[in-house]
Amino acid sequence: MMRQISRWALGLLGLSLVLLAIWQIQATTQGLTITPVTAVPPLTIVRPTGAQDRPVVLIGHGLAGSRLLMRGFTLTLAHAGYTVVAWDFDGHGANPQPLSPETDSASLIANAEFALAEARARGLVTSGQVAILGHSMGSGVALIFGQDHPETAATIAISPVDRKVTPDLPRNLLLMAGSLEAPFVRNARERLSEAGGPGGDPAAGTARQLRIISGVEHMSILFTPASHAAARDWLDATFGPQQGSWQYTDWRLVWYSVGLLGCLLTAWTLASLTFSASRMEAPPPDHAPGHPSWQRLIALVLGALGATLTLWAAGKAGAPLRDLLGLLVGGYLLLWFGIAGTLGLLLLRVRPSRPSRRAAWGGALAFATLWLGVGWLGQMVWLPWLLIRQRLQLWPLGALLLLPWFLAVGEVTRRVNVRGQVGGWLAHNVILIGGLWLGMRSSADLGFIGLILPLFPAVLGLHVLAALPYRDKWPFALSGAAFVSWLLLTVFPLG
Repeated sequence: MMRQISRWALGLLGLSLVLLAIWQIQATTQGLTITPVTAVPPLTIVRPTGAQDRPVVLIGHGLAGSRLLMRGFTLTLAHAGYTVVAWDFDGHGANPQPLSPETDSASLIANAEFALAEARARGLVTSGQVAILGHSMGSGVALIFGQDHPETAATIAISPVDRKVTPDLPRNLLLMAGSLEAPFVRNARERLSEAGGPGGDPAAGTARQLRIISGVEHMSILFTPASHAAARDWLDATFGPQQGSWQYTDWRLVWYSVGLLGCLLTAWTLASLTFSASRMEAPPPDHAPGHPSWQRLIALVLGALGATLTLWAAGKAGAPLRDLLGLLVGGYLLLWFGIAGTLGLLLLRVRPSRPSRRAAWGGALAFATLWLGVGWLGQMVWLPWLLIRQRLQLWPLGALLLLPWFLAVGEVTRRVNVRGQVGGWLAHNVILIGGLWLGMRSSADLGFIGLILPLFPAVLGLHVLAALPYRDKWPFALSGAAFVSWLLLTVFPLG
């Protein structure tokens, strides 16, 4: 009886954390008017409620990003008194227009110009009161835009790419890079040298500066308050502090983590009430007959290497590795998982089987936990989780390709205790990251994989936590395949 009460208390705590997180995240938009615009490209206008004649800041994201990924900058600058217009580049987020691998900068510049035209059509643009901010791929757009449109008062390039600038244009150029992203720090220094070095006068449009943000890399630079504050201070130096502004600090990622913890606690309670107590106890360590632990791990390693070599050979034969299954780079990942998992299962000599009804229910619960905790809450913070039709129709295929890999991993780690699950998670990450790193090194077209490899430990760790109560390979495999497929389809551009 006491154990039942404890489970309910844990579930209520989890639900309370979820509601608290939603409340705090929603509170970050108080005092702002948010206007979504359904167009191609789709965009969002965020500005102080009731404010008139404010400088307009255009915000462009990087490859595999979205306007939601840039929301920290959007909220910081809108609370500082600026009108912010953020959009999804072609092939990204909710934009159904494919991004071709051969896309030149002209079509991306056109996206930025469309956003500016939309702001003008709504009477939001005052002469000489426009700035642009971009990250990674978006930084290249910002640097070109600032030169093509010399009336642009300030340009902020975060994690800048290799786009030439001049001592005169863009005006008031701020370059920003994380101390842990060495190639982009090098790019930023080269751009600063081309621009004439640090110094200049913001009032004359000649200011130039490089800010190295300590302790962050290509993704985390988007979420640190230091980079948000640097952008706000640069715009204030250009336009002057805006009336009614306040120094907003973006803590949404912290509240997102609280909400995610709440989802896990609630899901664990639901699992404990749905499945028998005996199923919830940690089972004794088990080794599949005839396959010691080291042998099963070698099967995964060989599967990963086999997938990398197979796709490398396909690339040498002329296959467009960067543009497979209608996803730039993401299609490669889906096929890699499919090949690696199939080879792993063959090497493990796993007998074909079907999940029981109980196992399928456990997989559905684990997937729902991740879908709501990582995705639905993420939609409020950083992730365009609700897939448009062009992405959603690829989800079943992606899940089918991912299923063999997660079945193989589930077979290797099945019926182990919690300590064994931690070891399995570590081994899974090493094998997966190693195989994908080799694939990236084998083809210059896959270089972007290197930027997302650091995310896999967190993604796989969350999956282990969500599937942990069910102690079976099928709930692990079904939830992992469905969740990771959905996640990849939110991130990678349509091609």
